[in-house]
Amino acid sequence: MASLSEQLQIEVHAYALMQNHVHLFVRTRQANLSTFMQRLLSGYTTRHHCAHGTYGHLFQGRYKALVVERNAYGAAISRYIHLNPVRVEACHGMTFVQKQAMLRDHAWSSYRAMIGLGAAEGGLVTKDTLERHEGTLRERQAAYAAFVEQGLLQDLDDPCEEARAQIVLGRDRFVDRIRRIVCRRKEGDHEAARMRKRLLARGLVDVLAHVAKAYNIDTAELTKAKSGHVRREARQVALWLARRVCAGAMTTRQIGKQMGGISGASVSVADTRLAKRMQQDKKLQRRCAKLLTMLIDSA
Repeated sequence: MASLSEQLQIEVHAYALMQNHVHLFVRTRQANLSTFMQRLLSGYTTRHHCAHGTYGHLFQGRYKALVVERNAYGAAISRYIHLNPVRVEACHGMTFVQKQAMLRDHAWSSYRAMIGLGAAEGGLVTKDTLERHEGTLRERQAAYAAFVEQGLLQDLDDPCEEARAQIVLGRDRFVDRIRRIVCRRKEGDHEAARMRKRLLARGLVDVLAHVAKAYNIDTAELTKAKSGHVRREARQVALWLARRVCAGAMTTRQIGKQMGGISGASVSVADTRLAKRMQQDKKLQRRCAKLLTMLIDSA
């Protein structure tokens, strides 16, 4: 991991390798997390099979990633990762000292290095985490150990459960910043596209309210399959917007069901037709762009 993190310029701030999964807290300044994870997991799997004569998958499923505001949640994430070796074991009935020993003895974790019981390996960066505490290096390591091991005495919640749209963990300003960044990424960026769908996910009610106001009609008119010219355009705009801002919360079939019981395929057809119309109708294009921006900004 050390050579890979150096090659891709990724900082590793915490890790814990478990029996069938791994927890990582990393920082990257480039859009290369997928590359890092693919190389890391495939490389580890290959070396493990060569060393033990095994085959098949070692890790469960595709990796899941959260964007974390380090200043607000970094300490909680680091603690949660380091407590994993104890959390997943059957520790009921064990004393604090026994749990502490299990935590500190776990060799496949960055915790030992973080508190000064071992060398920092695998590209581990300990400075940022320890600088949250005051004093000498030893005092900071002891303070961090006390912070983490306090979690052995209580049932801590998973901080990741507070993530917005299951993808961004941070305060409102940070979430808004990430939302705007992913919205500016190119359409071909598949990682950004997945984030965009989740971050911009809005309920269909919000879409209908914005469109109804723009066209000065009742929201109920937008869910009728048959309508006049103005209402038909407004309905198509609503479907076009729903495909873009509801996708993280609803399937195309669910959108169609709430839009008068049409099929998911019909939603896609309406979306395509309006997209073609916008190429010729600049006024319609501006109206749709304005509505999309309003929905994004109010998400």
